[in-house]
Amino acid sequence: MKRNACLVLVVIFASLLLFSCKPQKYTESFNAMNTFMTVQAYGSEKKAKAALEEAKSRVASIEDVISTTKSGSDLYKLNHSFGASMVVRDDTAFLFEFTNGLYKATNGALNPALYPIISAWGFTTESYRIPSEEEITALLSHTDFSQAELSETAGGAVIKTTEGMKLDFGAVGKGYAGDEIIRILKEHGIKSALLDLGGNVQVIGKKTDGSKWVVGIKNPWGGDSVCTVKIADLAVVTSGGYERFFVGDDGKKYIHIFDPKTGHPVENDLESVTIICERGLYADALSTSLFVMGKDKAVEWWYNNSGFDFILITTDNEFYYSSGLNDDIQVIYPFNAIYAVTRDAE
Repeated sequence: MKRNACLVLVVIFASLLLFSCKPQKYTESFNAMNTFMTVQAYGSEKKAKAALEEAKSRVASIEDVISTTKSGSDLYKLNHSFGASMVVRDDTAFLFEFTNGLYKATNGALNPALYPIISAWGFTTESYRIPSEEEITALLSHTDFSQAELSETAGGAVIKTTEGMKLDFGAVGKGYAGDEIIRILKEHGIKSALLDLGGNVQVIGKKTDGSKWVVGIKNPWGGDSVCTVKIADLAVVTSGGYERFFVGDDGKKYIHIFDPKTGHPVENDLESVTIICERGLYADALSTSLFVMGKDKAVEWWYNNSGFDFILITTDNEFYYSSGLNDDIQVIYPFNAIYAVTRDAE
């Protein structure tokens, strides 16, 4: 009996030891960048709570710098500088340089100088309207991002725009914030985490049971997810016109993603674009850029550029995905057709 009792105590002790060593989940939720954000970190209480607090503070600091509405932000000051040169902080300079690179690489599909157009249509205030063609044409003259300049001086990074130009990093802000959260969590020794930043999903490592995270891709027509994707150490970002839009007096639907060439909301053959890659910033930027391009040009851009996978859902109920997802994707929705797109070398 004594031996049995000792055996039971050993088993209980071992179980308690195993449980105490298992990483626990700690969650921080907050509103930032006009969206609701949730960060789940697994680890010791001390490490996780310190990491989450620092991450939340870092997101707030980014918003304070790149907000278009906060009077103390770099972008607010820049947008009210009437084209004067202005010293900016590191976050602003970094995002300017990054978006400028993709502006050139995507032939203007990603354009952070569209704020006057977006504002004219009412998407910054939710006072929606359809501007006249004369107004749109006049505003488009202020959206040539190639005329904005970044230079380094003894006093720091300096940005100069043209009079009437206004910048907005909304297409990359959440992705950048996600990358910064990931960096901070890793610096605190967190090896497993899940971020949901208003629909932008990023993860560190795998789940605590060793399996990959499973992310559902939203159905643009409503209802359950159209597919799931298994990921580890990746970001998943989707862009589409199904969440932010208005119906004009003409009965047409106008979405919040704009064609930089026309100054009108995008109208093409895509319902949504999902990008899966290592960096949230890149995924955020590309989901918008490829949506603006339309299906054929988006696929062509992927052919010529590496470092990411994609999922395209078209307006005629077809599903396209890059073959790099073959082992991790499961399509649930009854699409008219499903295509795995490969490069010639694959």
